[in-house]
Amino acid sequence: MSLALPETFAFTQSSLQTFVDCPRRFWLTYVARLPWPAEEAAPMDERERLLQWGARFHHLVERLERGLDPARVVQDLDYPLDEWVASYRRHRPRDLPTQYRHVEQVLSVPYRSTQARYRLAARYDLIAAERQGDAARAVIVDWKTSPRPGRRTQLQQRLQTLVYPYVLVEASSVFPWGPVDPERVSMVYWFTAAPDTPVVFPYSPDLHAAARTRLTQLLDDLLARETEADFPKVPDTPENRRRLCGYCVYRSRCNRGQAAASVDELEDVEDLAPVDLEASLEFTLEDVEEIAF
Repeated sequence: MSLALPETFAFTQSSLQTFVDCPRRFWLTYVARLPWPAEEAAPMDERERLLQWGARFHHLVERLERGLDPARVVQDLDYPLDEWVASYRRHRPRDLPTQYRHVEQVLSVPYRSTQARYRLAARYDLIAAERQGDAARAVIVDWKTSPRPGRRTQLQQRLQTLVYPYVLVEASSVFPWGPVDPERVSMVYWFTAAPDTPVVFPYSPDLHAAARTRLTQLLDDLLARETEADFPKVPDTPENRRRLCGYCVYRSRCNRGQAAASVDELEDVEDLAPVDLEASLEFTLEDVEEIAF
C-alpha cells in the first residue's frame, strides 16, 4: 500500500511546508482533499483585500519586468498599490543580472521514490540571469506583500528558501544561460512593507548538498506514510495555536479553536492563498520545464 497521491502530483515548497508545519493538514488538504470549513484569518474582508492586493501587485510588477511602459502600468492605481509599485521602482533589488529575465517561471525536477515517480516544482516571481564566458549567474527575486516584513531567521527556516535555489540549480540547463553553479545563485526576498531592506540568501555547493539530503529525507518520510494516523496533528501548544492553528482552515475539525487569527500578525500573506487543488495536484508537461537528475 502507498500514499494515495496522483502520479502527476508535484511537490512544492507550499505543500512541503504544510507537511513540516502539521502533517495532519497535509493529509486533509492533499490526500483527503477536504473542503475548507473555516476562514483562515480575521477580519474576513481584510483577508480578501490582502489577497487581492497581493495578486494585483504581482501582476503589475510582472508587467514592469517584462518591459511594458511604466506609465501605462501605473496609471489609475489606488492606494496601496500605487505606493507599492512606486516603491518597487525606486528600490528594485540592486545589481540584478540584466541579460535574461524570466517572470512567473515554473520549473520542476523529478523525484523517484520506491513507490512512484513525482516532481518537485517551483514557481518563481523573477529569475534574473546572465552568462559571462563559461560562468552563469542567477538571482531569484520573490515579492512579498505581507503586512510585516519577514524576519531573516524565520525566512531561513522556510522551505521556500531551500527549494527555490535547489530546483533552479538542478533545472538550469534548460535555459540558454545555464547551467549555473550553486555558488553563483542567490535568493532575494523583497517586501512592500520594507522596500529598501530586502533579505538576501547566497547559495553554495554545501547548501545545495544539504538541500538534496534534507529534501530526500523529507520526501522519503512523507511517502512512507499511508493512512491518516500516520499524519498526526501538530502538538497543541499556545505557540502552535498562535502561529499555525489560528490560520488553518481545519482548526475546528481538530478542536483547535473557532476564531481565526488576525491578519495583523501574519508573516507571509501567501500562506492565506487558497489552494487550487486541481492546479497543485495535476501538473502537465506543458506547465513545467522538466529535466532528469
